[in-house]
Amino acid sequence: MIYFDPSHRDETVEKKLEHQLKQRFPHIPWSVKNQARMHVVNGIPPYSSSVDAISKFPETATALGLALDERGLLILTAPCGLEDVLKLQLRPTPFFAQTHQRIRIYEERIVKKNWKKTWYKINSCHVTK
Repeated sequence: MIYFDPSHRDETVEKKLEHQLKQRFPHIPWSVKNQARMHVVNGIPPYSSSVDAISKFPETATALGLALDERGLLILTAPCGLEDVLKLQLRPTPFFAQTHQRIRIYEERIVKKNWKKTWYKINSCHVTK
């Protein structure tokens, strides 16, 4: 789960939210990140919003977000489109494909996350040479 709150960039807030979610839904492997601080982790300029952050996620298939509007209706954010998700393809977002350093981060994530084992129906894990 992500959110954007520039007034509270302390990671302890994320951990408290994560703990609350795990208490309510213990079978879900929760991860909560405030995108107002994640640019530091990724070594890039600050994000302007959650949608901006999502557009700079490493993989197109993970660059998705859902939010509730004021009426309680779902809003889908898919800055890289839905094609890769629907085709079960894994490849870098345009932002991560821009530099060799970001491609390396993307490739390391594929290995670290072991995408093929977790999501066994993935058609391909595009890795550059």
